[in-house]
Amino acid sequence: MSVKPQPPGGSAEPVDVQPTAEHLNAMHTGIPFNAWLGAKIIDASAAGVRLYVPWRTEFGGAPGMTHGGILAAIVDLAAYSALRAVGGDGGPTIDMRIDYHRSSVNGPFYADSRVVRAGSTISTAEVVIRDAEERLIASGRCVFLSRSRRFATSG
Repeated sequence: MSVKPQPPGGSAEPVDVQPTAEHLNAMHTGIPFNAWLGAKIIDASAAGVRLYVPWRTEFGGAPGMTHGGILAAIVDLAAYSALRAVGGDGGPTIDMRIDYHRSSVNGPFYADSRVVRAGSTISTAEVVIRDAEERLIASGRCVFLSRSRRFATSG
């Protein structure tokens, strides 16, 4: 079972279809940072997600480099998208690991992500970011806390 994409603050309703790239893009455009980032999911399936991110001047860090925070944001978004594509109940990112392999500027990025494990409490996804020439730029792994996790209240 999957969830229907909702606007920020909305609740997720169960549906019987696996989210498509179109569904996931609609969900992400409702989040201001994701809209600014300009990322588009070009393929989504249970096997993984492929994300396209066009270059923006604001992505620049030191001369000749993309700011590491942008690459981390792409890893987080791609990992979350892969989890949602398999019907996972994605909650907040609770751990993230990024490796930076090469500098790249003035060109688009492609991020390929796949779910390692979609659990009822903790889920993990891996991401690889490449440039238009398919050179490895960065890679990472995100761990998410499921929204279905219940916490005891003190009181």
